[in-house]
Amino acid sequence: MTEVAGEGRFSGRPAAAPAGATAASPVELAEGGGLRGVRFWPAMGAAVRHGWRSAGTERRRRAGFCGWTLLGALVGAWILGVMQRRVPAAEWAAAVGVEAAWFLAFVFVGYVHLGLVRRPDGTPYRGFLVPNGLTLHRLTLCPLVFFAALHADALRAEADLVLWPLVYVVASDLLDGQIARFGGMRSEWGRLADPLADVCVATWFAAGLWIGGWLAPWLGFLIVFRFVGALSGVFLVWGRGGRLRVAPTWPGRAANVAVEFYFPALFAAAIRWPSWFAMGWLRHLHWVVGALVSASILYSFGLFLRSLRGERVAGG
Repeated sequence: MTEVAGEGRFSGRPAAAPAGATAASPVELAEGGGLRGVRFWPAMGAAVRHGWRSAGTERRRRAGFCGWTLLGALVGAWILGVMQRRVPAAEWAAAVGVEAAWFLAFVFVGYVHLGLVRRPDGTPYRGFLVPNGLTLHRLTLCPLVFFAALHADALRAEADLVLWPLVYVVASDLLDGQIARFGGMRSEWGRLADPLADVCVATWFAAGLWIGGWLAPWLGFLIVFRFVGALSGVFLVWGRGGRLRVAPTWPGRAANVAVEFYFPALFAAAIRWPSWFAMGWLRHLHWVVGALVSASILYSFGLFLRSLRGERVAGG
């Protein structure tokens, strides 16, 4: 969940610290430029320990987080249970292993950032918000989108059982932002988690459709490159001790909307209605999606270069 859906941009402005904060979370530490050189691992370790301890002090918030985590685990188990009947045993075991590792890693990341479940002005929420729970599901379950797209032919006989849970995972991006905006549930946790979830889902989805033969190879490469490039830029800025603020951009928003429409349409065609691939709008829409994704990559790269120039000026 976040107040806006979009791709992160680079900025020289430091993140605003919450009122009365005694220590930073890992992301806040990074946004403030506190992860440079040899200080990286000691600073990150201290931030993780602080997040782990502070997460245990809010019982209601922790209980809500655990409830959403359990619900996400049940959705994932349902999808894997359907896949077990149709997918070869070795490939199903790989899906279970990848999803389990990914799920646990991001549950841990989410847990140590429970202190960020607060309003943009720094005042805390007592519980874990509904839109944040939807974002948590999208973030932790996205590898299953990859495996379902990869085995769309085999899962066609189980389309009704596997399609709608996966539609929920993908469509949660349309729900969390709207609930947050109109329900007054914007939070710092959502500001950070939602863009990451968007990019992760798009990347896993693109890889599955690409390898499965449903997506044009050049477009699959662009989506994966966007994800790898964004992460590389983030870690480069953080490694230099620079300040990085996650914020939306209009090219990123447009690319996300296009991907969120196009990929589910491709997946629905692959798993339920193969005749859709003969329709001209679906066959040619990838050019529009590719243009929007390319624009977001170029725009973000320009912002990244400007942030590096700004660091040099400040350092000099």
